[in-house]
Amino acid sequence: MSAPHVEQLLSRRHFVIGSSALAAAAFSGGLWGCASGEPLGSTGTPVSPEQSIADIVLYNGHVQTMVSEGDVASAVAIAGNKIVYVGDDSGIDAFVGDTTQVIDLDGKFVSPGFMDGHIHAPGNWYTSLYQIDLTGLSTNEEYLEAIRSFVEAHPDEEAYIGTPFMLNAYQLPDGSNPGPKKEDLDAICPDKPMLIHDVSYHAAWVNSKALELAGVTADTPDPEGGLFYRNEKGEPSGCVSDAAKGIVFAIMPDTMTNDKLEEALYKFMEEANSYGVTGITNITQGGFDVIDMYHKVEREGNLTLRMRVVPTMKETFTYDEVLSTIKSYNDSATDMISSNTVKIYYDGVTESGTAVMQQPYLESAGLGKHWCGTPVWPQEDFARLVHDFDAEGVQVHVHAIGDGAVRGTLDAYEEARAANGERDARHTITHVCAITDEDIQRMADLNVVGALQFLWMYGDALCDLERAYIGDERALAMYPVKKMRDAGIAITGASDAPVTPFVVLDEIEVGITRNSPYPEEEDTDMTRWPEQGLTAYQMLEAYTKNVAYQNFMDDIIGTVEVGKFADLVVLDTNILEADAKAISDTRVVYTISDGRIVYEGWSQVRTVRLGGGCSTRRR
Repeated sequence: MSAPHVEQLLSRRHFVIGSSALAAAAFSGGLWGCASGEPLGSTGTPVSPEQSIADIVLYNGHVQTMVSEGDVASAVAIAGNKIVYVGDDSGIDAFVGDTTQVIDLDGKFVSPGFMDGHIHAPGNWYTSLYQIDLTGLSTNEEYLEAIRSFVEAHPDEEAYIGTPFMLNAYQLPDGSNPGPKKEDLDAICPDKPMLIHDVSYHAAWVNSKALELAGVTADTPDPEGGLFYRNEKGEPSGCVSDAAKGIVFAIMPDTMTNDKLEEALYKFMEEANSYGVTGITNITQGGFDVIDMYHKVEREGNLTLRMRVVPTMKETFTYDEVLSTIKSYNDSATDMISSNTVKIYYDGVTESGTAVMQQPYLESAGLGKHWCGTPVWPQEDFARLVHDFDAEGVQVHVHAIGDGAVRGTLDAYEEARAANGERDARHTITHVCAITDEDIQRMADLNVVGALQFLWMYGDALCDLERAYIGDERALAMYPVKKMRDAGIAITGASDAPVTPFVVLDEIEVGITRNSPYPEEEDTDMTRWPEQGLTAYQMLEAYTKNVAYQNFMDDIIGTVEVGKFADLVVLDTNILEADAKAISDTRVVYTISDGRIVYEGWSQVRTVRLGGGCSTRRR
């Protein structure tokens, strides 16, 4: 088991931060597995050593450059924040000066730093520091005990917010799911609003006071793209999803501050670096002050994650407001922080019955005989947003889970291309849980990137809930990743944390095996469509060069090449040759971000010498 999981079992959409974490190319070049160019290790032109004495030299390793599968070097030199040499050991001494840190890798594995194509920083760190934290709990009784303890310890709060409860904790034997009840929260806090996010952030558990302040009664209709769960009397029962959740959340006081967010960000970066992550596609709900906070951390020299910052087009925002925010982000862009991307929701999630499907949900879902889900936006409005952002040159990043949502998104992308002309848009669909063979080919033809969550691709507890809602055949046919990649779709790894963990080595393992990476679960009945597993190299592509491509950063990162920024990860095992089920046991030895070692693992054997002096060896 990998270090972050020594203490506790992690499951999809069940995020536990382990003890060690707390301590510690365009259309070529192989995006789709097609190699281009000559091997860098033999033909790369290093910068003259007279010009670039290195700050860090790595040698005697296996350097997987990701230029192509067969392109392997043994040594890398870094000067400042750039790579100045990639090749064999014989050429590395010319880059060593009096202050160079020279590291003998002793055969260890080097690749571009891991990247995440869809994540919400700072994840659950804000919750763990300032809100009700239900991480690691799984029953209603455990939730209530933790909620009660927090309320008793913080009696002066004007409202209470927390996360994450698991909706599957309320699933009944017949497959239906009434969700949690407001009365349980009322018994703890009847006079202040309370809202607890589920692990997907698409549903919430609320008390009667929150419903009252939001003006929600038995007569309140379900909004487009959302549901108020109801009791036998037809009254809101205390569980709300998607657009209905938005109605209640809108009345909750905002106690978040940039100082608190900054503290949480530092914790998040430390954790991410311990997993080998050096870059993220950061999906944010915040305003321009958030980007200012990121730049403050950057100016102070403390930003250790290169990020694409993506604001969300919510129903409460106008198009002009979001476009203005994106343009302001672009005005302040740097090599570490970029933008020009917008996220738009098309649908919700399957386990809440809000994912848009082409065929109806089962009647056991309790949503009506012909229920297929409803889009967050009417199709005409959604297509207009896509058209308008595309016309402005903004990349569109759409949340689409059901096969109906994927089809509606592709329709909009197709219409935008026809109206605005073809360009290198790199529009993206994230999740893509269900998709037809026809739409797989359309997605490839439109050059749409698929940002996928590999920890969702095995048969965990929420898979059982999906099976109850849409049936075995559809649930077990989700995530046809090999079909998608074989069709020519650029696949990126995207955790959706804090919805799920972002331990990349665990995600890579699941992408290969389609089985749980956790010993307590694997080799049971948790395998889902193993024929759709990818190879280790394909998975490494998904978490390196393909995310760089998605984020329009493939000219500066994503491969180990001279002239690119030095974002690297060093592992103690060659994951391309290891048994797939052992990949999650691999340890991160070093994480290098923008030329700096930002994480150093405790288990490695390493050799360090400064300026050619004597060596010291330590464990």
